Amino acid sequence: MTCNTSQTQVGRQDVSTTLSFRDAARRVVLMCRVCRCFTSGSNNPYCMEKLLGELAQCATKYKRAALDLKSFKVTEDHIPLMLVEIMQKRPDWRSEDEVRLLHSTMTSLNVFRHHSDALQLLLARVVRYQRLAKRRVIIRRGDAGHSFYFVLSGLLAVTKDKDGSSAFVDKQPITIKKGMSFGDVALIKGLRRNATVVCLEETELMVIDKEEFFGYGLDLQLKKESDYRFNFFRSLELLSSWSSSSIEHITEHSKAEHFRFEHIVEKEANNAMSSIIFIAETGTHGDKLLCIFAGAHGSRSPEGRRDGSPSKNKPCPLTQAPPTDLPTSACFLIDSLQKGSTFGLNEYLLPVKQRDGRRFTLLSKTVQVVRLEKSRFDELVDPDTLKKLEDLQKTYPSDEELCKMFFEQKRWQDYKHRVVQEILKS
Repeated sequence: MTCNTSQTQVGRQDVSTTLSFRDAARRVVLMCRVCRCFTSGSNNPYCMEKLLGELAQCATKYKRAALDLKSFKVTEDHIPLMLVEIMQKRPDWRSEDEVRLLHSTMTSLNVFRHHSDALQLLLARVVRYQRLAKRRVIIRRGDAGHSFYFVLSGLLAVTKDKDGSSAFVDKQPITIKKGMSFGDVALIKGLRRNATVVCLEETELMVIDKEEFFGYGLDLQLKKESDYRFNFFRSLELLSSWSSSSIEHITEHSKAEHFRFEHIVEKEANNAMSSIIFIAETGTHGDKLLCIFAGAHGSRSPEGRRDGSPSKNKPCPLTQAPPTDLPTSACFLIDSLQKGSTFGLNEYLLPVKQRDGRRFTLLSKTVQVVRLEKSRFDELVDPDTLKKLEDLQKTYPSDEELCKMFFEQKRWQDYKHRVVQEILKS
């Protein structure tokens, strides 16, 4: 009995020693991985991110390390280390597989997705990654243009002083947000910078330098796309009275975007938008850009809008409680826009207080749009254009009208269903 007990204790000690050895081995492996991470790129912030992920994986004892999917997942706020490493290579050192990988994964970002496929491939070849701290000046007024930039994350300000200090004093500075680009005009035309751009917070950028910009033909592709926007604006009857210089001005402050089938063009669009959307091209089957209003009875404030402000479109007054089988919200197709149509000008001539403040969703059926800054349109609009806008003015059905139409359709569908059931029973 004593012998068996001692053997059991020795066995337990052997198991404990084995587990301790395995734990120590795992710790050594972890330290090796830490060293590799630091030696591979200690100045890269994404190296630390990957290190933290590995530490989290090995924090639990006696568990095998698993694949960290975040290392391969692209989101609006996360660029994986593998893509950063590709972007840090010289363009001629990138393999075709790496370019295709960078192109396919970066299309999930809004800053990249809406450019033409030809431009996307060129960008994937030459784009460079850069991460800058707060207060860092990116562009200085008066300097020559050597690069242009896409903002992956962060917030920047545009100022007229050379050091960018006024951006931290002004209450409402001009800002450049995530998903926007800047610096291309001075680079293409060889001009001096007319403003300073400074980081208001830590910022991540995709940078295209002058040498690669001209060496790989991005200037030709952008010139081609600029000519496309110029010719499109020139072909519009609405802008036929504008001079070529005015058309060229709005061309510089517009961008063409391509949206695939059932992609959302604008989620919360209304007449207070900062941009005007022009429908340039539609799908091969005559597809249209669908404008959909999403309303819900009982989800709005008593005054009619979600923010509690007064509105002429009040919720539908019901004489009795709605049936329990009805949905709490409904989506209505209230308009469809074809080639040459616009969104954002249908109430342009109305006073601001009389405009429809509801929010709409624009859904693509494979469409190419040209988005123009509304402030640029306001600067150049002339009397002839204002007269043409009179024919474009229209209002959409109110919430009450949409609600009534919904109940009428619901009653008709219920009636048809009952008739069909009666016929089948008989």
